[in-house]
Amino acid sequence: MGEMGKKDVYSEVNPDDVESILKAVSVEKLPRSKASESNMGNETNISESKEDSQDKEGNFDSMNLAKHYVPKTLRRGDVIQVTVVKLEQDGVMVNAGGKGDYFIPLRDLSLRPVSSPEEVAKVGDKIDVFVVKDRDSKGNVILSKKRADYIKKWQELKAKFNKGETVTAKVIKAIKGGLLTDVEGVVAFLPQSQVGLAKGEKLEDYVGKELQVKILEIDPTIRRMVVSHKKFLQEQREEERKRALVNLKKGDIVEGTVKTIKEFGIFIDIGHGIDGFVRLGDLTWGRRRPPNEVVKKGEVVKAKILNVNLNTGKVLLSMRATKPYPWDVVEEKFPVGSVVEGTVIRIHPFGAVVELDDGITGLIHISQLDTKRVNKVDDVVKLGDKVTVKVLNIDKENKKMRLSRKAVLEEDNA
Repeated sequence: MGEMGKKDVYSEVNPDDVESILKAVSVEKLPRSKASESNMGNETNISESKEDSQDKEGNFDSMNLAKHYVPKTLRRGDVIQVTVVKLEQDGVMVNAGGKGDYFIPLRDLSLRPVSSPEEVAKVGDKIDVFVVKDRDSKGNVILSKKRADYIKKWQELKAKFNKGETVTAKVIKAIKGGLLTDVEGVVAFLPQSQVGLAKGEKLEDYVGKELQVKILEIDPTIRRMVVSHKKFLQEQREEERKRALVNLKKGDIVEGTVKTIKEFGIFIDIGHGIDGFVRLGDLTWGRRRPPNEVVKKGEVVKAKILNVNLNTGKVLLSMRATKPYPWDVVEEKFPVGSVVEGTVIRIHPFGAVVELDDGITGLIHISQLDTKRVNKVDDVVKLGDKVTVKVLNIDKENKKMRLSRKAVLEEDNA
């Protein structure tokens, strides 16, 4: 009777019905079919043969799925790709290729704050996530797109550093010694010495501003990045200087400020970081004088470009070339008979040489120095004296001029 009871347990079992077999096996050992009894040696039962079969539509049944499904292994610290399957108010549901879905909260979706998941992803998107925990205290998997983006961003910034590219930094806060900035979602330090502060500026003036910077140091392993706005400004000025240098042409007249005065010449700032040099002989048409007697530091002057060397960046200038050659206009400027003032620059036994203008000199013969007889020139005039003279004659071809102090004195006493 007991034996009959055991058989009755499977009386309703259909050998072709997998679900009824599974239900029965939970309480009793399955009976073998006749086909199975005749093949005892191959250890193959009904359920095993059904697991490897497909239904008429070509789909695996529930037991077949259970056998072939192998969940993706999630290891802490890995970056894996998942698919967004659902958007929720406070996050997204993603699938890692297995049976279960995982939830990523809004705070872990982006490096920068967002108010809704729609700002980051849409259903069907493939996104990279970081496995924070493969199983927390409640048995849940914790994933973070923010962490994966953070890792990727460090790699991208390292590549930009290697290429010397410029990046944008938004100043977050002024701290002791510099500024904290946000570079594409990564915090970077901008030292005070690398800010490029203008006169009167303070670090606090930069908070909230976006600056173009160059990466000086970057180490993803310790999450350290140092940037420089000053280096960016220097490179920008250098680029502007090179462009301006190319546009300079021989013969052009430029205006600039006297920057440095040396014994051998002067340097003029002609803009865009370009300093042109004027040799001593190119300062004036006249006699050579100490440069500080010709110009003063900070004075704005005009100069003509004599040469531009693109390889060295040097520009040779001439101040005297901006003015006409003095002897070409001497007759218009100092006509015969005119009374002019000049400076005694040389004394000879036979007379004194007077400079009337840059490059224009004339001789006062000893007989023309005074109304009375003169035995020695320096009895009447000394070097550096200012004298008023009358132009008696001009020899333009030989660049000579005869002057008379005596004639002026006679006219004054007449």
